[in-house]
Amino acid sequence: MLKASELPSIKALRTFIAVANNMSFSKAAIELSVTQGAVSKQISSLEQQLGQPLFQRHMNGIELSNAGKRYLPLVAEALEIIQHATASLIQTDQVEEVLTINVTPSFASLWLIPKIESFNQQNENIRLRIKTGDGLIKKMDADTEMMIRCLPISKHYENATLLQKENLVLVASPKLLSDEGIHSIEDMQRLTLLPHVTRPHLWEQFKRQQNLSFSVKYHNVAFEHFYMSLEAVRESVGVALLPDFMVRSLIEKGQLVNPFGFSMQTSYGYYVHVPSYKLSSRKIYAFNQWLKVNLGI
Repeated sequence: MLKASELPSIKALRTFIAVANNMSFSKAAIELSVTQGAVSKQISSLEQQLGQPLFQRHMNGIELSNAGKRYLPLVAEALEIIQHATASLIQTDQVEEVLTINVTPSFASLWLIPKIESFNQQNENIRLRIKTGDGLIKKMDADTEMMIRCLPISKHYENATLLQKENLVLVASPKLLSDEGIHSIEDMQRLTLLPHVTRPHLWEQFKRQQNLSFSVKYHNVAFEHFYMSLEAVRESVGVALLPDFMVRSLIEKGQLVNPFGFSMQTSYGYYVHVPSYKLSSRKIYAFNQWLKVNLGI
């Protein structure tokens, strides 16, 4: 490997590329905003350092030597790599930090994404990367720094903090209630209930809590995620039980209706999981604080 003193300077290489691109010392000087003498001196020094000419000089101009033809594309590519790496580093330094979080699909689509711009405005030096996942908290992949999961309430999740317990509300589209003529609780037996794949017991639990004794009909399609159930509700397919904080704004806007003010607290909760060695991270602290404020904790 060459010693640092044996390597040509960036200035000399840029001069070489300018001369090669223009096939003129004078035009290269204009491009680089230096004198023609300075260009000639840089090229001569570079050729002396390399031990071979890069240009063939003729009475009517110059042309690349065989060595120059081999050297030019490699040097141009190397300088472009250096320029790209430098620009990327500067941009990363301006952003300061990247925070990668892995959240449940419904939490991401129904709550986080609609609110994420407020985090960006308050934390301009933190860039968020959002990934989705579900199920029990297991070992994080290498680039994930925080996970948010909906899990059965427990005190035994390592490095996990309960954000809030899950509270589900009954939601329907205004059109469905109007079309079905729903005016009383007894009218609910005419509504189609949307089942949940991973928690099929939710509706029976709901009926017991609300003291509903009449028979109900279930839709023949069950949905795995809350955001799927929400789309079915929007299409007036049926009614669903959805987390209150995910649909609060839609109810306030009148896009959804909780016809009888029904709600049900479940045995689940939303947990944020952060490895202990990352808890002191400024970016994680900032996101945690924003999360709590916007969840109303």
